[in-house]
Formats: sequence, structure tokens, C-alpha cells
Amino acid sequence: MFATINVKTKHNRSKHPLVVGCLLLGLAAIPDAMVVPVLHDLTVGRFGVSEGVAHYFMAVNLIGALLAIGVLALLKRRFSSSTLFISAAIISAILMASMAVVDSWELFLAIRCLEGGADILLLSIPFRLIAGAGNQDRYAGRIGGGFTAMMVSLAIGVGTGGAIGKESAEAVLWVGSGIMAVLTLIAVNVRQVVDKTPPSPFPAAHRCPLIPREWVGAGFYALDRGLAALVSTSLPILLASGFNIPKVTLAVALVGMFLSLAAFSAPVGILADRYGGGRVRLVSSIMCGVALAGLGLMAWLPPEIILLPSLLMYGVGASGLMPSAFSVSVRQDASNLVFSSLQTAGQAGFTIGVLGGGLLIYTISLPADLMLSRMFPIAGVSFIVLNCLLLFALRNMAKR
Repeated sequence: MFATINVKTKHNRSKHPLVVGCLLLGLAAIPDAMVVPVLHDLTVGRFGVSEGVAHYFMAVNLIGALLAIGVLALLKRRFSSSTLFISAAIISAILMASMAVVDSWELFLAIRCLEGGADILLLSIPFRLIAGAGNQDRYAGRIGGGFTAMMVSLAIGVGTGGAIGKESAEAVLWVGSGIMAVLTLIAVNVRQVVDKTPPSPFPAAHRCPLIPREWVGAGFYALDRGLAALVSTSLPILLASGFNIPKVTLAVALVGMFLSLAAFSAPVGILADRYGGGRVRLVSSIMCGVALAGLGLMAWLPPEIILLPSLLMYGVGASGLMPSAFSVSVRQDASNLVFSSLQTAGQAGFTIGVLGGGLLIYTISLPADLMLSRMFPIAGVSFIVLNCLLLFALRNMAKR
């Protein structure tokens, strides 16, 4: 009898919305990360386009995300969350397989655009499930746990993509399609849990689904992802061009940054629940800004001494950005449309960061070491100032 009760308890825990949300989010994040190590081979090597044109592969996701937002708005909650998620997973599996076989660059980009719309649903629905998996007083901690699952999955995806892509870049797309098929089967099995999220309040007629403070949350998310784009794209390019840093040193620094992001997200989320998301957001943004400004010291000090501590500090600071932003500005019972809008804002920030960083490097004629020593301190200070302005706007909203 006791054994039967114990088995049932374990089964119920495995179907807890928080566990299910982290599982779905983690699996959904892997295929996109797998593409990063083989991006050059998938675009320049396969279709013969230039490195500049290859950037469109990462940018067209934004168009697909906007299309997904429009579809969600038109549907007006006619379908359940599980139906939307399962459909998005099936569509993503088919589109990734299609990208592996097409021989036209234009068609390849069009499929990638549509796949970006499916990605938004595959990320936003699990985050909504995580957000609604408990009480308000532990909201940020749950978001931090979801962010940890996402960071671990991104690391797994990058490592797996690099290993598989040594033989064939297209094989990465096939494996990604297979992961999406597995995700579909899992989603079918847990669809009742996905649909148990608390009902979201309907917006008033002819009113925006996002309340004012959620627009500020979208601003937070766009800033965070824009800064992440600079760190993940422009920084490696400038380091490779202007500093004689071994690849192993750069890899260790980046791995340390991702590990600190994953390790501290949940604990910092708990701190946000206890001391307030606004305070944690302020401290986290200052840490990120100071860390990026510290990279400018590489113009005068040995890069090996500056790089690792700066990226570790950035990782610890960035671990608190997302949990605190959700805690202070996003309702935990917000709709799929709201969470998808936030993901789209983040995608827009990332796209602007990638294209903006590349444009600055291309148009401003400075040696790479001087460019880095000026670009990242300015970015760090700007990040702190913009976060302070958004926090001030939130404070004024709360007083009304």
C-alpha cells in the first residue's frame, strides 16, 4: 500500500507544471542552439553568400515572431495552450527538415522565417506554464529556474551541434527536426498539465493585451537580449581581430559566463521574491554594465587578466535580469499572447544588437582593440542608464 502511494507521489511530482514547463522549455531551446556552431557552413559554405548576407539567417526570425503574434491575436484563444504548442512543435520539425534539403537561399530564408514564428510559441508557452505553477511570492524563483533550464539546454545544443556539424552541417538540422518530433510526443503526453495553467484575464474590448508595466517588461527584455547579442557576436569578432587571445582562453571565459548564468538564475530569482524585483534588477544591471565597461581595460592591461573576471561578473549579473524583470513587470497569469509578445521584444533586441554591432564595426574605421575599448564601456554605461529610466517609469506607474 505504502509502495503504491509512493509511486503515485513520484508520478504526480514528475507531472508538476514547473517540472513540465522546464522540460518543454529545455528541449525547445536545443535545436536553435545547435545551429550556431555550423552557421557559417549552413549559409556561406552551402549557398555561397557573403558573411554579411549570412546575418539575415539570424535576423529573419523576428519577422516570423511578428507573424506569430498576429496569428495569436486573430485566434483570440480559440485553441488551448497544448494544441498551440503541439502544432508549433510539428511545424518546427517539418520546417527544420525542409531547411536540410532545399537548394535555394531565398527559400531557405523563407522557411527560417516561418520557423522563427513556431519558436516563439515553443518558448513562450512553457514560460507561461512556469509562471503559473505556484504562488506570486515565488514567481521570480520559478522564472529563474526556467532560465537555468534554458541556459543548460543552450550549452548542450551548442556542444551537440559542434560535434555533429563536423561531418555535415545539414545533419544538425535533421537532428533538430528529430528533437522537435520527440518534443511533440512528450507534449502530447503532458497536454493536460499544459492546459492546467490559471486562466488569463481578457483585455477590455479594443484594448492592448499588454498592460502598461508589461510594455516596460518588454523594454527590459529587449535591452537584455540586445546586450547579449553584443557579447555573443561582436565581442568574439573584436577579440579575434584585435587581440592575440588563444581560442581555449576565449572558450573557457564564455563557458564560465554561461555556467554562472545557469547557476545563479534560480537563487537570484529567490532573492527577487524576497527583496523585490526592482532592487535586484538595479543591482544586476549595474553588475552587467560595470563588467562590460571593464572590458575596455584590455586596451591597457593584459587581456587574459581582464576577460575571464569580466565575463564571469557579467554572467552573475545577467542571471538576475530575467527573473527580476518578470517579477516587477509581468503578471504571472498573463496570456500566451503577452508572453509571446515579450519573447518577440527580446528577439527584436537581439536582432538590433547583432545588426547594430556589425554596422558599427563595419562603418567606424578603428582598429579592433580601440573599437572594443570604446564600444563596450559605452554599451555598459548605456545599459545602466536605460535600466534606471525604465525602473523609474515603473515606480511612477505604481504611484498612480
